Amino acid sequence: MTRVLGVHGVRNYKAADSTPHLGSARLRSDWLAALGDAASGLDLETAYYADLLRSERQSTEPADEELALVEQWARAWGVDPSGAQGRATGWLRWICGRVAEQAGERPAVVEKSVRLFFPEVTRYFAAGREPVRERVRAALLRHRPEVVVAHSLGSVVAYEALHDLAGELDVRLLLTLGSPLALPNAVFHRLDPGPLEGRGTRPPGVRRWVDIADVGDFVAIPKGALARVFEGVEEQPAISIAPLWPHSVLDYLRHPSVAGAVTGCRP
Repeated sequence: MTRVLGVHGVRNYKAADSTPHLGSARLRSDWLAALGDAASGLDLETAYYADLLRSERQSTEPADEELALVEQWARAWGVDPSGAQGRATGWLRWICGRVAEQAGERPAVVEKSVRLFFPEVTRYFAAGREPVRERVRAALLRHRPEVVVAHSLGSVVAYEALHDLAGELDVRLLLTLGSPLALPNAVFHRLDPGPLEGRGTRPPGVRRWVDIADVGDFVAIPKGALARVFEGVEEQPAISIAPLWPHSVLDYLRHPSVAGAVTGCRP
C-alpha cells in the first residue's frame, strides 16, 4: 500500500465536523470516491484544519486585509486596481470583470474564486498559520506519507510544514493542485521559509514535486510560475477539470493526469 496524505484547500469547513477527526474522515471518503479505481492500493488519510480558519464574522463585505490581497492578485493578472472607485463590492466586482475579460472567462466564475479563496488566506497569514501548520505537521508525522497531495491553500500549508520537518520524512512525491504558491506578494513573498534571491526551494525530504493546474483556475496564478520561482518543480501541461468551477479538488482528483501522478508512485 502507498501511504498518501491529502491536505485540503479553502471552503472545507462543515458544521457537522464536531472534531478534526470527523472532518478528516469526511474528506477521506470524498477523496477516495473522486479517485475511484485509482484509489486501489492507496492508504489515504487527510489532514483537516478548516475549523481553525473559519470566521465568526457575518458581514459579506471583504475585510481590508482581504482587499489588500485581492489587489496583489489583480496586479498579477495585469489589472490596475486603481481603475475603480471605492473598496467594497463594486470595486471587487470591477476587478473580477477585468480579469475575466483577459482570461475569456465569465465574471461570476472569477468572483466566486476570489470570494472563496482570499478570506481563508487572510486568516491563515494573520493568525492561523501556526495552529494550522501544527495540525498538518502532526498528520505528516503520524501517517508518514510517501505521497502528499496538496490543494489550493493546502499547498501553502504543506510547503511550510514539510520545510518544518526537514530530514524527518521521505516523501517520494509532492503533488500540488491549483496552487497559489507563486502568487507575488500575496503568498510567495510571505512564505516561511521565504524566497532567497527570488527563488523558493523544494522542501527537504521531498524527492519529486509535480504541479498541476486547470487552465481556468484563478487561484493558480501566475500561470506557469511555479517552475520559474521554485527549485525542482515539474509543471504538467494545463488541464481542464470543470469549466463552471475550475478549482474543486474533487474534479482535480477525477482527472486522469492527477490519478496517474498518484498511482505512478506505487512501489
